[in-house]
Amino acid sequence: MSSLSYRSCGLSALGGVIAHGDATRLHEALSISGIESIVLSTCNRFEVYWRARHQDDDRVVALTLDAVLPAANELWRSGAIHVSGEDAARHLFRVCSGLESMVLGEAEILGQARSAVEQSPTAGSFLRGVFTAAIRTGRSARATTGIANGAMSVASVAVRQLRDRIAMPASSVVVLGAGETAAKIVRQAAAIGVGSLVIANRTVDRAGVLASKYGGRAVALDSLVPEIERADAVVCAAGADGWMVRREHVGDRRAKPIVFVDLAMPPGIEPFDADGVTRIDLVAIEGATAEYRRRREAEIPSVENLISRE
Repeated sequence: MSSLSYRSCGLSALGGVIAHGDATRLHEALSISGIESIVLSTCNRFEVYWRARHQDDDRVVALTLDAVLPAANELWRSGAIHVSGEDAARHLFRVCSGLESMVLGEAEILGQARSAVEQSPTAGSFLRGVFTAAIRTGRSARATTGIANGAMSVASVAVRQLRDRIAMPASSVVVLGAGETAAKIVRQAAAIGVGSLVIANRTVDRAGVLASKYGGRAVALDSLVPEIERADAVVCAAGADGWMVRREHVGDRRAKPIVFVDLAMPPGIEPFDADGVTRIDLVAIEGATAEYRRRREAEIPSVENLISRE
């Protein structure tokens, strides 16, 4: 197993070398080389798990990583974690139990791990079995210990940050994306109460399904600029190869402040300074979770004991 994460190399370095779609491309390339693999890609980690059945398999994986992710070559060598055997399994179990998350104990990783398995059709029964056991252990950790007591996902921390900065019931919030993280943002914003909710996505039908559940409105990405002009906050929870929101989209915000929350990896909102513009990124989210982390750290030994048994 090889892992790049916010812990091993930092978010800015990770975002600079990993692009949307890299997980699928890597899995497909490894499959062509005869390697069974599962690639786990989230907003703060990129990990490849593989089954080495032949003497040269590890070397094949390293060469494939170099070929598919050339921008990350140096980072894989200097900023990655490489483990095998039981150590690799234990790392995955820790990931699924929330011990490696930015928000200690968050449950979002369980869905992401399930998705990684579903999106790795040639993974093979052995790797699928290891992931199934890790996901089962993650559920058990949250049910039998206090690791999830008051736990918050990246999405819920982001909504809390928004609530501290704008009057949600009187505000217009635009969410970019319609995936799992976007759905959590929309659901939690709706639960708090928001003046208007707009979901912008490449596939409008998918955005429409999400919008219909929570009283929002779906738009295409080519309608994004006028929505930004009317918005009080924009949350980016969609992967893209370039900036989804750029400086020129904002215009003069002095008369109407706006808050940008960028949860994408790599970032989807161009960094810039402008009057009336507040930016919250994943680094800021990590800082906001420090207090919650301290409250749950006492539960780590119980979870580690569970992992060892499993």
